[in-house]
Amino acid sequence: MVADSTNSSSSDGHSSRIHVLGAGAVGLLFAAHLRRLGHPITLLLRSENLADKLARSGGKVTIINDWARLHSAHRQQIKPSEETNAHVVSGVEAEIAKSQGGHHTDGMISNLVLATKAQDTLRAYSTVHHRLDSRSAVVMLQNGMGTYEAIQRKFYQNPSQDTQMDVSKMPTFIIGTNSHGCLRRHGEDFVTHHTAMAACKFAVRPLSYDSICMPPAPAPEILVSLCALPLSGTVVSWPSLQLQLLLKLAANAIINPATALVNSRNECLVRSLTGASEQQSEDADFMVSVERYMSLACTEISSIYACGYPHLRDELKASAIEKYVMDIAHATSQNRSSMLQDVCAGRRTEVDWINGYLIRLGEQHGVPTPVNMLLQSLIKLKERAWTLKS
Repeated sequence: MVADSTNSSSSDGHSSRIHVLGAGAVGLLFAAHLRRLGHPITLLLRSENLADKLARSGGKVTIINDWARLHSAHRQQIKPSEETNAHVVSGVEAEIAKSQGGHHTDGMISNLVLATKAQDTLRAYSTVHHRLDSRSAVVMLQNGMGTYEAIQRKFYQNPSQDTQMDVSKMPTFIIGTNSHGCLRRHGEDFVTHHTAMAACKFAVRPLSYDSICMPPAPAPEILVSLCALPLSGTVVSWPSLQLQLLLKLAANAIINPATALVNSRNECLVRSLTGASEQQSEDADFMVSVERYMSLACTEISSIYACGYPHLRDELKASAIEKYVMDIAHATSQNRSSMLQDVCAGRRTEVDWINGYLIRLGEQHGVPTPVNMLLQSLIKLKERAWTLKS
């Protein structure tokens, strides 16, 4: 176990402070690594009890590096200094996230990492939007798609023009896609388990399609820090990231509902399609069912993308989507999907921002979405069933 204690006070301490909204597995992973890099970190928490607990611990946040144990192939890729069971940082501060008008800290936020569940985005953002302005940078690290557009509509829509954004106080938004596997176990409030090593990609979100072709604005400083973390982060163009976001959305839309419905790790898809099991007849039938499911889902999603994102039609063919989904399933075979974790914990899932986004996109372009509609309905039934049990 390696303990990292970094001095949070510096000549540029105010400008380098990073607020993290969403203290789940992903939020804690980035908070701890940014703290290791020397940044003052503030977690925006929901309750005084959690804030007090963090303060009593000396502001400790822990990363358990399960990936080094679970995926031995990665061991040869890491530096000796990184080969450790855990990283513990201290000095992480906390504030209570409250809406404007409540008792809260009024200081402006220079850098915000938004790592809440997709369905909590608008409520969470309402607690900080009055502390952000055009000089701020907001990093969005979430599953699904459509949350950025929802923030735009709710907080930055010009009242006099429905289609125009009021950008005078709008921060720079950085959209990220995170493929690392991580989870937070019950009772471990400030501990995140890093279960699968992968990569991150980031891009500055243009305000409009026309602005994509304009000369790029200076990159926010937080991008330098994000790419310096031991999380294989890179900065890419917006069109490149958009492709990655759509591929990841497809993987989440196919893997997450399936694993949540059958209550299994991601390996159920991998074992079926690789024929790893020796139960000949039953497993053969199951394999055919999974292959059919994969084919139907990938074909439907490809049809949706072809109409919604015609400039990416060639990159988002059904065969390309299926290969990407299977690569993700292999890489995360020992993981329990976030949707499975949410269902088992009796929490609302992100299905409305994953499969629901695909359904809405299909409706906009007249593309039928029976597979995604069925998956969304079944997940909502399962959510309801767990609610009734509790």
